[in-house]
Parts: sequence; structure tokens; C-alpha cells
Amino acid sequence: MSDEPKPGVDPVTAVDDVRDIVPARDGVDHAELRRAEHQAHAIAGAIYGTILATTVVASLGHDPDKLAHSLAIVLFTSAVFWAAHVYSLMVAGRMVAGRMVAGRKLTRVEIGQIARNEWPMLQSSLPVAVPLALGVFGIISRDVAATLALLVGIGALFCYGVLLGLREGRGRINLVWNAFVVGSFGILILLLKVVVH
Repeated sequence: MSDEPKPGVDPVTAVDDVRDIVPARDGVDHAELRRAEHQAHAIAGAIYGTILATTVVASLGHDPDKLAHSLAIVLFTSAVFWAAHVYSLMVAGRMVAGRMVAGRKLTRVEIGQIARNEWPMLQSSLPVAVPLALGVFGIISRDVAATLALLVGIGALFCYGVLLGLREGRGRINLVWNAFVVGSFGILILLLKVVVH
């Protein structure tokens, strides 16, 4: 790969650019390619965020008296990982921008775009946090809340696998395979909980 910057490359997307793996050909709809890239990035972020939030729930144990503490840790950890991811992409974007035009810095709009692009990572922790919040506020049993949060995370991972399979459009076997692989991350988290607690 050349060290020379690509002319016309957006520094915000250059660090995660599908055009690097899809050869340029006549007839390629680059607008459609960018939409597909954005969808794939959003699903990947949502999977990562769900795995993170579900793992945090599993590692905290099942003490109903510490449910508010667990909720705070899930939300705080997810926010920290999102912020760290945004910052690391900002640094990468600055490196690309600086190479495109010496001394060029990212604009606030570009930084905002990075934060919005990474939003699915943070947003995906919310369904896992909802059962914890319902337990904290007494809407559901505190004893059930952590288990339900774990099951929501596992279920979401299977759903993301199905969504991946549908977006790829490569048939039912691929759809089932994606659901199995992504969902198995949730099952591994459940096994972690069983072994640790």
C-alpha cells in the first residue's frame, strides 16, 4: 500500500473505506457502495457495543442489591468505549487529512460525523440497560432484571447475525451461519457468567 494520500479521499471515511477492498470498476454505483459500507459499519458497531454491554452485565454477577451499580457501570463503560473509539478514529482521520493537505485539521462537522457514525456502538447498549433500569425502578423484579438484560443482549446478537445474513443476500445457509456465529458470542458470554459466578 502506498504512503501517498489518495486524491479526493474523505479523511473521515478513509480509515474505514470499503473502496480499499472493492476494486474500482466501470458500472460500480459508488453511492450505493457507500450506503452499504455505512450499514455494515453500523451493524458491526452495534454487535461490538452489544457484546461489550452484555459482557459487563455477565461479569457483575447477580446481586439484586447492586442493580443500580450494574446499570451505571454498563452505561459508563459503553460511553467510555464509544468515546475512545471516536477519538481513535479522529486521530486516524487527522493523520489522513494531514497527509492530504499539510497541516489540515478535521472540522467540527467531520468530528461530528465520526461521532454519529460510531453511535450504533453506544446505542446498542441501551436495550441491555433497559431491563436493569426496570429492575432499579421496581417495574420488574430486581432478581429477574440482570438475567433479562443478559438474555436481551444474547437475543440482540442473534438478531444482528440474521440482519447481517439478510444484508449479504447470500441465501438461507449464510443467514443461519451469521446468526449462529454472532449469537455464539452471546452464548460464550453466558458460559463466562456460569463459570465465574
